Amino acid sequence: MRSFFYKQLVLAALCASGAGAISLYDTAPMVGLPESHVAQYSVYAKLGYDSNPGTSHSNEEASGFVQGGVNATFADYESVDKISYQFNLGATHYFKDIESYGSSSGKRTYADCGLTASIVHAFNSRSSYSAALNISYSPEPDYASGISASRRQGECFNWSFNNSYSQSIDSRWSWNINAGYSGILYSETEYQSDDRQYVTAGAGLNYRASELLSYKINLSYKNDMRDYGYNSDNITFMVGFDRAIDPISSCSVSVGVQQKFVHGKEILSPNVRMGYNRKAAEGFSVNSYLVLSNENVDTYRGLGANYLSDLTLRVGVNCVYTLSPDVSFVFGISVMHAAYSEGTYGMHNESNTTWNPSIGMRYRFTENLSGSIDYRYTWYQADSNNLRGDYDRHVITTGLSYTF
Repeated sequence: MRSFFYKQLVLAALCASGAGAISLYDTAPMVGLPESHVAQYSVYAKLGYDSNPGTSHSNEEASGFVQGGVNATFADYESVDKISYQFNLGATHYFKDIESYGSSSGKRTYADCGLTASIVHAFNSRSSYSAALNISYSPEPDYASGISASRRQGECFNWSFNNSYSQSIDSRWSWNINAGYSGILYSETEYQSDDRQYVTAGAGLNYRASELLSYKINLSYKNDMRDYGYNSDNITFMVGFDRAIDPISSCSVSVGVQQKFVHGKEILSPNVRMGYNRKAAEGFSVNSYLVLSNENVDTYRGLGANYLSDLTLRVGVNCVYTLSPDVSFVFGISVMHAAYSEGTYGMHNESNTTWNPSIGMRYRFTENLSGSIDYRYTWYQADSNNLRGDYDRHVITTGLSYTF
């Protein structure tokens, strides 16, 4: 059991957990040690149908599409410097011109590219440095990134770069500091009013109460910088714990308060961060998160009108059921609910909710060739005073991937 807990700690470092996480799915410590492998490459091709690619609430226009691309992965966890990366270069081509909200012209081809990389360097047995980089250029919102909006908004450049240094004080106590830079830029001019960047910094103190349980205290600062609207400064104090539940599952819980300074106003909000992971070689696996925080996303309404408070709840669950070594099923859901208040010029409060369930199947034909079929549904529901209105969207894809 002791070795299992140590594995949890190693994985937390490898994933640059806490402020250094690439995705909200990294909230809870991962289960087991990752496996090293030489560089692997794959090519993929998919055919699909999209009922509402422009996410229109009044003028839906469906289209078929094709996807294709190449990706590469590499992982070396045996060396002093533990390095991993995943790179994807692809594109999606629709058979019809796609007009997004507020756009007077359409386009058919969209990029689908991304790079994820991490490194952990151990200076000695008591101190280490970790970094995580994530870059993507794609039209699809990634709700688990923590900075996405509630709808597809054309192609966007999304990045995050997080760093963390940890130092042990003794066998039970340790401290860490972290810093990060992230942001999102939209290529479509009608959405560039939501371009934004984030600078974060923080410090934490950890106490290992037992071989299965550790407690943590964290104080963090975040500066939200918007191209349009008001910037905000945020100071958040959190307390929580990480726990290894059994050899195949772990959880993490943190609660606290967030003080937001925006446009000369101070707003006090709750802040919650939870995660649960379960990983089974064969059987049922789960990866999940719940995050509540006061964000600064899509708050600009034009001509100086802004919402100063954006209390947002993000929930995500991904599940995998392995029926056999060749057949597996994937299903999950992500939900994002944003409540806007403290509006300038007497704006009424408003809210919106995005539901995004999905289901799919994977089948391995040979050691190198595999197939997939997926269905994803998106439902966006907004208050009546939100001009963009409700929309729903069905996306079905099937395709093949060859690894070499």
